[in-house]
This record gives sequence, structure tokens and C-alpha cells, in this order.
Amino acid sequence: MRFKIKILLTVFSLIVCQLQLFAQTPNYTGTWVLNLEKSKLEDKSDGLTGSIFIIKQNGDKFRLKRYHIYGDKKKKIGFKMVADGRIRRVKILFKGKLEWEGNNLKAKIYRNGFSNVVTYKFGDNQNEFIADEVFIGRPKDYHNHWVFDKQN
Repeated sequence: MRFKIKILLTVFSLIVCQLQLFAQTPNYTGTWVLNLEKSKLEDKSDGLTGSIFIIKQNGDKFRLKRYHIYGDKKKKIGFKMVADGRIRRVKILFKGKLEWEGNNLKAKIYRNGFSNVVTYKFGDNQNEFIADEVFIGRPKDYHNHWVFDKQN
């Protein structure tokens, strides 16, 4: 009888370990290049010819750099966030939080009269990255569906 209990406990432990491996969060680290053909942008800046999104992820810590490209000019924005759901200051003027929602990552940045919520996830595979953005504020509200391809 004791032998059967030991075997059951061993099997149970192996199953729990396997579930923990499958429950790991995705790693979005990489350089992602905008695919304008797959993207659906309600609000696209005049002259936007491309975008590059560089993500460095270490566990729940993220360093994000985004370059919007206008011909031969680039506009850069960068910031750090931690995916723990805590509200923090972002770029001095804003408050924001980053949190996991299942395998998706949701970023919320806001202040009075302004809200930008972006859900990040992989697309058809891990070489396609989607940023589903809902912006509320001036000059107008919009919903953009950005699709990026991983650069090798």
C-alpha cells in the first residue's frame, strides 16, 4: 500500500511540474518590424512609412523602445515597465501599469483626458507580434491593430 502511495505522489509531483512549465509567460524579447499590409490602423500619422519596436524582457521587467519612421527620419520613445499590475509614473507626465492577462500583456498609460491601452500578444506564431491599441483623447479616439514581424 505504501508503495502505491509513493508512486501516486511521484506521478502527481511530475504533473504539477509539467503544468508549471506550461504556465510560463511568453517572452516578447526581440526587434519587431511593422507589417503595414497586415496592420489595421484607424489613425496613422501622416507620412508614417514604418515602425520598429524593440523589446527587452527579463522576467516581468520590460525595456521598450519604439521608433516611428517618416521617410528617413525616426521618432523614438522609450520607457521601462514591470508587469506586476502596480500603478507607476511613466515618462513623468503619465501614470501607467503593465500586467499579464493570461498569455497576453496589457499596458495602460493615462492621465486626465487621455488613455492608451495596448494588449500585446503573439499572432499566428512567435514570429508575429500584435499590439492592439485603444486610444482615447485628443485629437481623436482610435483603435489601431499593429502587426509586427520579428527581425532576425
